[in-house]
Amino acid sequence: MSLRSLITRITNKKHTIGRTDIIALIIGISVFALISLVTIASSSIWFDEAFSAYIIRFDFLEIWQFTSVDVHPPLYYWLLKLWSLLFGTTDIALRSMSVLFAGVAIVFGYLLLHRTFGRKAALYGLLAMVLSPILVRYSQEMRMYTLVLAIALAATYVLIRAVESGRRRLWVVYGVLVSLGMWTHYFAAIVWLAHWVWRALSVAKDAKRRPKKYMAAFFTKDWLVAHAVAVGLFAPWLPYLVKQLSIVQAFGFWIPPVSPVTLTNFFTNTVLYLDQGGLTPWLTLGFVVLVAISIWLSIRGYKALKKSQRPTYWLLAALAFVPPTLLLLASMPPLQSSFVDRYLVTSSVAISILLGFVLWFSTQHKKKIVTVVTHVLIIGASIIGILNVYHYGNHNKTTNESSGAKQIMRQITATSTVGDPVIAASMWMYYDAVFYASDSHSVWFVDTGSYEYGSLEMLRTRDYGKITDKQSFLDSHKTFWYVARSGESMPNPPFDNLKQLQILTQPDPFTGKPAYTAIRFQVIAE
Repeated sequence: MSLRSLITRITNKKHTIGRTDIIALIIGISVFALISLVTIASSSIWFDEAFSAYIIRFDFLEIWQFTSVDVHPPLYYWLLKLWSLLFGTTDIALRSMSVLFAGVAIVFGYLLLHRTFGRKAALYGLLAMVLSPILVRYSQEMRMYTLVLAIALAATYVLIRAVESGRRRLWVVYGVLVSLGMWTHYFAAIVWLAHWVWRALSVAKDAKRRPKKYMAAFFTKDWLVAHAVAVGLFAPWLPYLVKQLSIVQAFGFWIPPVSPVTLTNFFTNTVLYLDQGGLTPWLTLGFVVLVAISIWLSIRGYKALKKSQRPTYWLLAALAFVPPTLLLLASMPPLQSSFVDRYLVTSSVAISILLGFVLWFSTQHKKKIVTVVTHVLIIGASIIGILNVYHYGNHNKTTNESSGAKQIMRQITATSTVGDPVIAASMWMYYDAVFYASDSHSVWFVDTGSYEYGSLEMLRTRDYGKITDKQSFLDSHKTFWYVARSGESMPNPPFDNLKQLQILTQPDPFTGKPAYTAIRFQVIAE
């Protein structure tokens, strides 16, 4: 079956995808892949990625077991396991699966626009998605965020088709997609809640003259069937969901509390991949003008739409703005904060799609200066955003830290005797460093007997890289490297009778301060 016939089958005869659309999608996705792959291996993996890379060492049942005591469901890890069997376990290989799912998301975003607004609007939406800084950023990470996005946009497209056609089969497909989203990441739920908000508004509008029938109009048989399918398919994981959410709310230590700039940072990162505090005066002015002209053209564009086109516009707006609003509210005291930008990738890309709509509508304005200014602002901001993604990589803006495990392991390899093992100062550091282990430099950690968090369960129950007998290890290795993140003080190795031979440091590229330290020790005979 050709690509054209495949896409045509998932649309319908009234909205057939033609050769021009196929060519545009191939070019657009190819450009996006090129933009993403150029720097995909530049940054060292960070802890979450290291966890993804480590868990796929195990079989599918073990992946279920280990992720059940962590904070995520297993679908992404299962797919990554399959991907690794086909393409290997290098950083490029594992991260590239995210590029694939970003491409799938782009296809469904295009179909959604094409179905309602036509080819020209879809082409502008394609441009905006290809140049989305957030989409590029999370296509370079071996985590589940572009998979969630692909499922969310596919479900949104199917939802529109199901509402328009009323076909039960499409509602069942929608239910399956809702379930798959939950099997991938729990915060896919805020996307489904955005669908609920959109449906609530749509039904309220239709039921103005018959409010007593509102509930019946909302909870139709098709809607209930879809969600019964979703809940039924997700039911085996529900006990783990309840347990994990209670852990996150009780110990969500890695998520900072929300602040007055939380939402502003989300929007500036979506457009420019910069926090509000990182904007120069000229970028601030450009961002404000971009927002103003986008709102103005969005309102005018909405008024110009046909009645049949408006529900899709509102659905895109719901995807863009309902999830960050809900996540902000769910992060207010006394609840533990859950607001993390990467949980809102679907909203960021929905904003990009809406900016594509703005670009399209600007071409219909009588004054060409409006068209030119709009294009310069939106496309210019996107390019700046992509350049910022290249510059920052996966630098953690919240903690102002960069992962440098790759760089410090390269230093060790370049300056070290073959066969010297590397001991990570902590189990967290072990996850980062072991990804870059080699036959000449194996990576180990010392078993302390303390495995407080579920993400360490793989280390507690398995002996890979675990030093349980320190003396036996020292008898076998007379020299070794000890690696740690450089904090206020370097942690001492848990051994006696050592002589320091060499020290290496890896500075943080943004702060210039030492980020990682590696010390080569020699065991002194007693």
